[in-house]
Amino acid sequence: MKRALPDADTVRAAIDTVLAEAAARGRRPTATAIERLLGVPHATFHRHYAELIDTHFRPHVPEPAHPATTMSSSAADARAEANLSRLRRESTDLRRTLALYEEAIRQLTLENDALRQGATVLPLRSRA
Repeated sequence: MKRALPDADTVRAAIDTVLAEAAARGRRPTATAIERLLGVPHATFHRHYAELIDTHFRPHVPEPAHPATTMSSSAADARAEANLSRLRRESTDLRRTLALYEEAIRQLTLENDALRQGATVLPLRSRA
């Protein structure tokens, strides 16, 4: 069963209502708000009312005040400082791990050399 679509005047009134509410709240109006107000699915709204969207809605939508990708310099500095701190911690952890591996290789080398010369080698206690 198909629902009857609202007429053009009803859609214009809904667009005006959404534009007024968005201006009163200091927000950006959206086509989704119009669709919800009318109870019309997104694809249906754009399929049947594309001309109204282009002529009556889009010209009244203000441009964003500032792009979302732009960060203030203090926020960018704080983020860079946090990243630098994280990298320093990782570097310290990697140096410790490398030192442990170097010691293990040194011990294995000495043990291998002793075994090749015929000596009996007692295994070290595990550090687990």
